[in-house]
Amino acid sequence: MSKLDSLSRRQFLAGFGASAVAVAGLGLVGCGGSGSSASSSGTVNCSGATSFQGLVEAAALEFENEYPDVTVAITGGGSGQGLSDVKDGKAQIGRSDVFAEEKLDADTAANLVDNTVAVVGMGPIVNPKVDVDDLTLEQLKGIFTGTITDWSEVGGTAGKIQVIERKAGSGTRATFEAAVLAGEKAPDTFAPVAEEESSGTVVEKIQTTEGSISYLAFSYFDDAKFRALKVAGVAPTAENVCSGDFTIWAYEHMYTAKDADAATQAFIDYMMSDAVQGKLVEEEGFIPVSDMKVKKDADGTVSSK
Repeated sequence: MSKLDSLSRRQFLAGFGASAVAVAGLGLVGCGGSGSSASSSGTVNCSGATSFQGLVEAAALEFENEYPDVTVAITGGGSGQGLSDVKDGKAQIGRSDVFAEEKLDADTAANLVDNTVAVVGMGPIVNPKVDVDDLTLEQLKGIFTGTITDWSEVGGTAGKIQVIERKAGSGTRATFEAAVLAGEKAPDTFAPVAEEESSGTVVEKIQTTEGSISYLAFSYFDDAKFRALKVAGVAPTAENVCSGDFTIWAYEHMYTAKDADAATQAFIDYMMSDAVQGKLVEEEGFIPVSDMKVKKDADGTVSSK
């Protein structure tokens, strides 16, 4: 089972939710940008995208060593869930693979603070027995809209293509569809073989489903379990994302309220520190924002930095 799907101490505590924090009277201190005080205490609930949940979990372990009076309670649910939770005050941090403007109305999004902590590359993956190594964006579009249904149509051995999707609300799915479908929607008649809740369950499903294809963040890539494909001849690597040659990528956002409490701000500050940005981000399979030679706005427009 993926480390992201294991039940950690923080995940257990997350089950109590924000209401439990209030009942316990943990007394989060301070507000806004003054939150990096050593006196910070309480529980920071952090929900949302599973694509970089492992990075946040690893950072939280180190952070809790420095701030023993703070617990970071981490749950999944996808980007839509994270944005909804932080909007509704159910979580102090909402993790998202997409800009808040893509999921929330403009006024609501404007009331949140966007903390961009990393860049994630994402790419198509297939069951190890699939004998295709490279697909064009047009071929991927055909597969994920149901117009290409057999591997022989894209140069492989004949066999039904089994599409494994992430569920609606997933930021990973939104990023992949934005890059591959370019605004086109799959018809109602198209039904994937499965729609999974998390990246971890995609890893499990792709291994056991013959002829399957899906997509994952680079941080989940594992040659022992599945094969990652090139896209239009370009390998899915951090270097190719940084240069703009590999086009399936997104920022990893950690949204907070503008009046974030001290414990929450302390954790955000830690995520932006050298300990995380200069080391942990790359160790966990992500790309520091500072390495990018291109940038992307909320409308999906990519330009040189």
